[in-house]
Amino acid sequence: MRNYIAVFAGMLLLLPLSCTDSTGPGNQENGRISITNNTGTLAARVTYFDDAIDLDSVGIGYPSAPASFASAPLGRGSAASQAGWVLKLKAEVAPPSINGQQLQATAVSIVGNLAVVSYGMAGSAYLGAVDVIDVSNKNQPALVSEALFQNADMFAVTTSGQNVYVAEATGDTGFASPAVFEIMQLQGNQLVLSGNRRRGLSSFVATSVAASSTRAYATSGDAGALFGLNPATLAVTDSIPLHDARWVAVAGGKIVVIQGTPGKLTVYNESNMGLVGSWSFAGADIAESKSQADIAGGKAFIAAGDSGVQVHSIATGLKVGAVPRPNPDSLGLSPSVVVTNAVAIDQDLMFISNGEAGVYLAQGSQAFSTTGSEVQQTITVRGKLRFGNLQSVNHVALANGILIIAAGLGGLKIVQVTNN
Repeated sequence: MRNYIAVFAGMLLLLPLSCTDSTGPGNQENGRISITNNTGTLAARVTYFDDAIDLDSVGIGYPSAPASFASAPLGRGSAASQAGWVLKLKAEVAPPSINGQQLQATAVSIVGNLAVVSYGMAGSAYLGAVDVIDVSNKNQPALVSEALFQNADMFAVTTSGQNVYVAEATGDTGFASPAVFEIMQLQGNQLVLSGNRRRGLSSFVATSVAASSTRAYATSGDAGALFGLNPATLAVTDSIPLHDARWVAVAGGKIVVIQGTPGKLTVYNESNMGLVGSWSFAGADIAESKSQADIAGGKAFIAAGDSGVQVHSIATGLKVGAVPRPNPDSLGLSPSVVVTNAVAIDQDLMFISNGEAGVYLAQGSQAFSTTGSEVQQTITVRGKLRFGNLQSVNHVALANGILIIAAGLGGLKIVQVTNN
């Protein structure tokens, strides 16, 4: 249970700050949010690389790995690259801090040429942040905007057009519950305070956000729901009570919700919010834990905690595949820190976040988006991505040849994924 902090709920004045950038909206502050759009200042948080990423395929928590991949680096000339892929670390982004307190990355969303990242604070203090990263230059991604939040943790974030949607928990006693949905605006590719709005939700934490062309969606936790919201007015258009709603995704006219304790896949038609079905899956049974999903080919690829990745049809709930989590004992780690909390899909590649065990690469026998939703999936674990200083991983996102790894207090790792 969080300790809730009472704050003064008054009118906040917009105070533009000086900025050395010659173009763009400049730095901004209102007492609750402090935005830095000075790219020169933000560049200090970024370190650039051009390093091939090795792949460990032995001693990774599985009984064995394919012989052709044993001890092979996932760089140019390796067996993996001969199979069609090259991975290179391009940049690391240090996490922001507020009053000397370092935040940890919680989630990443890549939409077009922008990646948005949410941050929160471990412990009882409510502190958070949102980063915007321009990934149009895959060789040199740029941190272009940073928003620091007093009295709120950020748990998930996404974009749609000029809107940035944030799922958060706040200590602001002006809301009936800590769970809050927030909209920020982009001017170009940088955040501004103009148009900033918040809507209170039920439960203690807003756990995720998603967007279609016309609506935004959010989930909140144990006593929460799936919410549909009008982005223009922030009016709640739909509210469906759901136990332990952990993640929402929108794809192909379907709204996909991942629930926990116990694990459940619940799907609605976006057109009328009619229920398609609700099906149980193995895992997501650790209380107050994260469970995320990626959607491809009519299938939900579910990060299911101690049950690894579970793959189910979103039309019928049929289980069509799975990737077990690594064995904590063989890694010398506590089971509590080896949990599958995120999965990212692109073509035939699957990147899996396994907490302190790190990021694993698996590969489908075919592209996941082209195999039918009822077709059994052949998925082979290729190995573990080797980094020199990887922290516990909270999230992975993959799109447009860019993989971003949210490594908690270790910040972000930005990896270029290219077809050899």
